[in-house]
Amino acid sequence: MRLPSNKFCLPWLAVDSWLHRFVDGSSDVAAPPRIGLVLSCGGARGLAHVGAIQVLENAGIPIAAIIGSSMGAYVGALWAAGINGKGLADLAAEMKDRRTLLRLIDPALLPTKGFLRGDKVRKHLERTLGDMTLAQLHRKMFIVATNLDTVSSEVLPADTPVAAAVHASCAIPGICAPVPLNGSHYVDGGAAQPLPVSLLKKLTNLDYIIAVNVMPTANDIASCRLKSFPMPPEAPETVLGRTWDAVMQKVNLFAYGNVLDTFKRCLTTAQVRLMTEESAIADVLIHPFFGESKWHDFHNFNRYIEAGRHATEEALPLIRALMAPIKKGRTSNHENSPLIPAVGCGQT
Repeated sequence: MRLPSNKFCLPWLAVDSWLHRFVDGSSDVAAPPRIGLVLSCGGARGLAHVGAIQVLENAGIPIAAIIGSSMGAYVGALWAAGINGKGLADLAAEMKDRRTLLRLIDPALLPTKGFLRGDKVRKHLERTLGDMTLAQLHRKMFIVATNLDTVSSEVLPADTPVAAAVHASCAIPGICAPVPLNGSHYVDGGAAQPLPVSLLKKLTNLDYIIAVNVMPTANDIASCRLKSFPMPPEAPETVLGRTWDAVMQKVNLFAYGNVLDTFKRCLTTAQVRLMTEESAIADVLIHPFFGESKWHDFHNFNRYIEAGRHATEEALPLIRALMAPIKKGRTSNHENSPLIPAVGCGQT
């Protein structure tokens, strides 16, 4: 007499059920957290991002996605292209003196839209990246620029050439001419999104976000009396100094109270507020501090890289705390996630 076929299937069904305890999507298997990295704007200060990346690499911290504005876009794009922390430092070292930087300056013949065109910087970047697009980068990378036509921040499309996207994101308003791209005109991403933490949260599914802010906070500006940021400069003590200041007040558009200085202070006011809000929603905030600094101080690259390394090394215990595997079905709780306080001149 032939037995029913389901009699033979029952043992195998039992094994199959047992195996599903380990492989079924609804099980409680832990998965490594997805961590995002946000790199702020900041001119030469943005070289601190290189030091931060070096420490993250050495510590083996996996980064699932990167977003950057302005100099954060520049450094982040090179890293996303496959250049490691040492390679980034080597590229920074090419700006060994001010003369080297001057070779990348291309003044506009008629500075009605900006004093600099920025084409030489883009071509310099193309030497490393060629015609690679954002979609072809080895790491997921988002580049933010400010669209002047829509007066809003914008994440540039994945088919945009990386060098062109970085050029648009780094075009300092008032200094560099707006960059025509994809039928629109763009300037510095830092004008609208200086530290785009919330934007990265919207763009991709992440468990935690590490943010690196190289710009001074309101507390840094107030307590450190930074001459390069919106605190009224002290009057020179000598007659020669006061005479020089009087002359500069007449001819230097960046002198205190003149048009470009006023524009810079207004922009900084908005940036400080935005950065304060965005910093509060990062899971770990890294804030390198280096006192006085000018946006074009690229020949002092070691100073900024070391500051980035030091601040990130201090944050490593908190970053490693994020690495605990997350069980499926459980979401990360930001309110219970560690934050590193900003480290400025008034703090130890």
